[in-house]
Amino acid sequence: MMTAKPRVATLALLLGSLSGWLPPKVHAQFEGIDKHKLTVKAYVDYGHVVNGYNYYDPDQKYDISWLPLNRLNVSVTQDVAIGRFDVSAGLSGLIWWPYGLGKDADLTEKVMQVKPMVPVARARWQFGDPASTAGSVMLGTFNYKYNPDAKNLGEYLYRSGTYPGLIWTGEGWLMMNRAGNNSHGLMATITQFGGSVKHNFSLLMETVTYPTGDFSPGYDVSLTSKWLDVGAGGVFYRYLPLRPSLLEAKDAENTYATIHGTNSAGVDTVATGRLSEIQNTVANPTETDTLDHWTVQGIKLMARAALNLGSLLPENIRGPEDLRIFAEIALLGVKNYPLYYEKRSERIPVMFGITLPTAKLLDVFTIQGEYYGSPYSDGLKYISESRPIPQTRSTPSGQTPPTHGDDLKWSIYGKKTINTLCNIYAQAASDQFRLTDGKYNPSTIPLTTSWKHDWYYVLRLEFNLR
Repeated sequence: MMTAKPRVATLALLLGSLSGWLPPKVHAQFEGIDKHKLTVKAYVDYGHVVNGYNYYDPDQKYDISWLPLNRLNVSVTQDVAIGRFDVSAGLSGLIWWPYGLGKDADLTEKVMQVKPMVPVARARWQFGDPASTAGSVMLGTFNYKYNPDAKNLGEYLYRSGTYPGLIWTGEGWLMMNRAGNNSHGLMATITQFGGSVKHNFSLLMETVTYPTGDFSPGYDVSLTSKWLDVGAGGVFYRYLPLRPSLLEAKDAENTYATIHGTNSAGVDTVATGRLSEIQNTVANPTETDTLDHWTVQGIKLMARAALNLGSLLPENIRGPEDLRIFAEIALLGVKNYPLYYEKRSERIPVMFGITLPTAKLLDVFTIQGEYYGSPYSDGLKYISESRPIPQTRSTPSGQTPPTHGDDLKWSIYGKKTINTLCNIYAQAASDQFRLTDGKYNPSTIPLTTSWKHDWYYVLRLEFNLR
C-alpha cells in the first residue's frame, strides 16, 4: 500500500510537470524519471470552399461556394520517459462550425461547436541498439504515418476501405496535416542497419465506420537510402472481427448470384448480379452457379517509392525535403466480386508528386496528384448501414452524372517556420474532402468532386505555446 508521503510526492510530480516547475526534493525522490515534457500548441484555420457540391442538399438550393472553413484548436500533450519506457498523453479541443442545409438547417447547423479529442494516449517500450538492430512496442492511441512524402493525398493503406474502396483525406473536422491514420491498437517496430530498414507490424482497431471494434492485422516495410526510398505493405482489413455476421448482410439486397438458362431458341443465357434483380431476367433458368454475399472485409496492398535528388542542389539553398519525386499505389481489395467489384483496375488509386525547391523561402512546397478510376463515389450505405454496396450520385434532374468525372485529384501544400513559436501553413486542393454536419454525420461523397471546378483553400497560423 502506498504511504501518505509517496502519494504527496506523486501528486507534486504531476502538478509540477503540468506547470513546468518541479521542486528539487521531488526531483530527488523521482530520479528514475529521465525526462518529462509538456507541449502546448494552438492554431487557427481560415479558408473557404471556393466551389463544391453540397451533399446535404441534393437539389443544390444552398450553394456552398465560399463556404467558410474556420477552425480553432488548442492541444496539450504530456510526455514522460523512464529509461526505455515512455508514455505520451494529450487532450485537444476543436472549435468548429458545421455546414449543411444553410438557412433551412436547424440550430445544430448554425452555431459554433466544440469537439474534445484525444490526439495521443499511448505507452511505448524500446529495445535494442539503434546503431544496428532496435525496436519498440507501442500500445494505445497514436498517429501512424508510413509515407513521409504524403502531405495530403496518399496513405491509402490505413485511410481507405476495400468494399467499397472509399478514400479519405480528413475525418470531417481537421483539414490540414492529416495525411496519416489516427490509430488505436498495437504497433511493433523493428529497425535494422542503423534505421535504414524498418518493419512495422500493426494490429489496429476500427473506430470510425460500423461495425466498430474489428481488428485489422497489417505490415509494412521501408528501405531508406541517400537517393531512393521504397516501401510496401498490406492490411487484412477487418480479418479479426468482433461479430463476423455484421460484415456481410444475408438479405436479398446484399446477395449476388450467377444464373444460367436457355431461351426459346435453345441459346444459353447467363446473368450475374444481385439475386433479387436478375432472378426473373433469365429465360428457363437451369442452375445457379453462385449464391453469396458482398462483404466489407478485404485485403489492401500498397507500394511506394521516392527519388531524393535534393543533394544535387547547393547546400546553402537546399531544404531537407527539396526535390523529392515520389509516388504511391494501392490495391483496395484483392478479390473480385460480381457487379460492383469486377475490375481490380477500378480499385487502384495512384498518388504522385514532387517537393519543389524554394531556396529556403519555404520549409516545404509539395504538389500532389491522384488518379482513382473507381466509378463509385457515394458511400451512403457503407457509412450509414455498413453495407458493401456503393452508389452513384443522382443530379436534381434524376440523371446519373459521368461516373468517372471525379477520377483526378490535386493538392498544393506549403509550410514556413517563422521562429520557434510560430509556423504558417497553406493548402489548396481538390481532393477526397468531406465535412461533418452538426449531428456528426460525414458527407458520404467528397465535396470537391470535379478537379477542374471544385476546390478549397486553408491557411493556418500555428503557435507553439510551450
